[in-house]
Amino acid sequence: MENINSHVLELFDEMKTIRREIHKNPELLYELPNTTSLVTTYLSSLSGVEVYSQVGRSGVIGVLKSDGGPCYLLRADMDALAIQEENNVEYKSQIQGRMHACGHDAHVAMLLIAAKVISNFREKLKGSLKFLFQPAEEGEFGAQAMINDPLYPALENPDVEQVYGLHITASEKIGDVLISSKYASCYSSYFYIDIIGKGGHASTPHLSIDPIHAGAHIVLDINTILSKYVDPQTKASIAVTTFHSGEVFNAIPHICKISGTIRCFEPETKETIEKRITNFCRGSEISFGCEIKLEFQNYYPPTINSPEPSQIAGNAFKKICPGANINNLSPLIGEDFSYFTEKKPGCFIMMGCGDSQHTSHLHSSTFDFDERAMLIGASYWVELVKDILT
Repeated sequence: MENINSHVLELFDEMKTIRREIHKNPELLYELPNTTSLVTTYLSSLSGVEVYSQVGRSGVIGVLKSDGGPCYLLRADMDALAIQEENNVEYKSQIQGRMHACGHDAHVAMLLIAAKVISNFREKLKGSLKFLFQPAEEGEFGAQAMINDPLYPALENPDVEQVYGLHITASEKIGDVLISSKYASCYSSYFYIDIIGKGGHASTPHLSIDPIHAGAHIVLDINTILSKYVDPQTKASIAVTTFHSGEVFNAIPHICKISGTIRCFEPETKETIEKRITNFCRGSEISFGCEIKLEFQNYYPPTINSPEPSQIAGNAFKKICPGANINNLSPLIGEDFSYFTEKKPGCFIMMGCGDSQHTSHLHSSTFDFDERAMLIGASYWVELVKDILT
């Protein structure tokens, strides 16, 4: 495991206990009473750390203040997913239909252990730190809520100079890392299409307007956008993910509902895709004689890494894993750390946790990882702080 911080290594069992306790009790979005209680209690036990709770409804911030110097923010997200876990492990989710399938349990454990280690050399710090534990990354803009909190805005008091985030990923092996020189995550948006036709008996289709027929054409048209209308060198993804219509086998339905997701990096690409979907829907209205309602819902903007923080992050990771492959890739994921990097320079990294025994990817019902990867993550946080504040 390369150059693991000795203090982090001493706390490995404690880190595993934290991670497993959170994993067994997954909580969703802003409703995180057990998770935030654990985080608040742990931070409150650390020397020199001021704790602010219920930031952005249910976020927690531990502040290690210095009399002068800059302030940096380190972020971990806390919420789980509405997924039924299929792993057979001793720390399996105890809550039906909920699971930590995106590694947020590990994110919390790594940052808490790092905070403990860092608090023990706080006298050497030439600036302040915020350990930020965020709710609602998985869908309801928790980062925005913490940034805009009326009582304790996350980026103020003291004002934050740079922001750093870390996420585990099984797409990279343990010891490797993704650090993009620009886009660390993409635009993530959704489209919803309601096709309103005219229902009727299946024996008289000529008296009906079939919304399934129109919907099928629209889906096929959408699947031509990337190959025909977007530069082949542009990285983007469009996926139709739901198609619902009809109740019985012998009736043409009245309505067809379609939805899907758009992911890309450049605003021009997003505009092209949305324009084409709009044109296909308008054309289908004319061709099939139906009414079509189309809605686009913007989700998260892209996370954009800044050059200096990215260099700092890469150097810190190399000290922990000298043989690491540092890949300059931009994954097509949505991530609301983007709201922090919209406000402040920062860097968001994707740290490898994959190995031959753990091959399931994020958001899978069988996602798990070798917990030794957390030694790297916590050591990275400690090394990063040493580099920027000592």
